Amino acid sequence: WTPGHSGITGNEMGDEEAKRAAAGDSSPKKDLPKVFQKRLPHSVSARKQAYQKRSEEIAAQIWGSSPRIDRLAMRDIRMHRPLRFFHKHAIKLQLTRRQHSMLVQLRTGHIGLNGHLFKIGRALTADCSHCEGTVETVAHFLMRCPAYERERRLYLHRRGRHPESIAELLTTPEAFKRVTRFVDASKRLGAIFGD
Repeated sequence: WTPGHSGITGNEMGDEEAKRAAAGDSSPKKDLPKVFQKRLPHSVSARKQAYQKRSEEIAAQIWGSSPRIDRLAMRDIRMHRPLRFFHKHAIKLQLTRRQHSMLVQLRTGHIGLNGHLFKIGRALTADCSHCEGTVETVAHFLMRCPAYERERRLYLHRRGRHPESIAELLTTPEAFKRVTRFVDASKRLGAIFGD
C-alpha cells in the first residue's frame, strides 16, 4: 500500500497518458484495436435519463406559464411538492386529523365550496355568495374573495406580503397552520369542519 501511488514510475506515466487522452491527444486511429476505431455507443440508460429530465423541465416550464395555473394547480399541486412530502410535514407539524383533512380537501379542490358542490349536484350555483358571477374555487376563497380580506391579512399575509400563489399556501409547510387558521376564522366551512 502506498498513499496515492505517488512517486511510482509506472503510475506517474499512466497519469500523464490519461491526462493527454482527456485533453484529446490520443493515439492515431490506425494504431488502435478495431473495436476502438469506431465511435463508442452511447449508454441507453443515460439517454433515457437525459430525455426524462428534459421532458420534466419542459413540462414544468409549460405548467408555470399557463394562464389557468390556479385552476390547474388544484388538479395537481403535486407538481410543486409530492403528496408524500405533504403528509410527512403534516405529521412533523403535528396537525390534527381535522386540520390534515382540511388541507387535503383544499389541495384536491374537493371541498364544500360552491364551485365543487355545483359540479357534484349539491349546490344550485357555482358562484361565490359574495361575488356575483365569480365561481367559488379554492383559489378564489383563499386568494381573492373580498369578503375574507380581513382574515386573509391576519392569517395568510407574511410580513405584509401577499402569498404568491395558491401552490405556495398549500405546499409550503410554514403556511399549513396559517391556512387552517384562515379557514377557521372565515367561518365559511364551519358546517364541514366545525368552529
